[in-house]
Amino acid sequence: MRHKLIICFSLTIVLLTLWGCSTGTRSGSTEETQSDIPEWFLNRELSDDVYFGMGMAKKQNPSLAIKAATARARDDIAQQISVKVENLMKDFMQESGVGENAQSLGFTSSVSKQIVSKTLEGSSPDKQFKAKDGTWYVRVKYSKADARNAMLESAKREEALFNEFKANQGFEDLEKAIHTLD
Repeated sequence: MRHKLIICFSLTIVLLTLWGCSTGTRSGSTEETQSDIPEWFLNRELSDDVYFGMGMAKKQNPSLAIKAATARARDDIAQQISVKVENLMKDFMQESGVGENAQSLGFTSSVSKQIVSKTLEGSSPDKQFKAKDGTWYVRVKYSKADARNAMLESAKREEALFNEFKANQGFEDLEKAIHTLD
């Protein structure tokens, strides 16, 4: 009995020693992961001239991870621009007073969607970082001047389309009036 007690006691000491040695810092802890994220990702740079979008992705295929992170960064920029574009377009439509309210709202919504999708042309990734865990971090930049130019071009195209629509509508009305004269 005494022999069994000594063996159990010895095993307990060995197990406690092994367990104590294994509870040191673990890889993947919050501190280690936090320090692996690039500073430019954690603290977004603000600029009067450039929009910065941040994206991250972790995939088995590095090429796919970079593409996904870049797409997410561009989406981040689109969301930043989208809010401003909607407000600008609503103000523009309120000032113009063209059409009835329902037409104006539909027209504004259409223009806003087109502007957001077009304004990202010319955006480019300017920083990339691969973390130890395989996560890719990407920062995309887009010039605010390019965004303004794209919005103006889109608004001009929409205005031209709207004017063409109104002209066609006027010609149809004229044609109907001529047919009623017969």
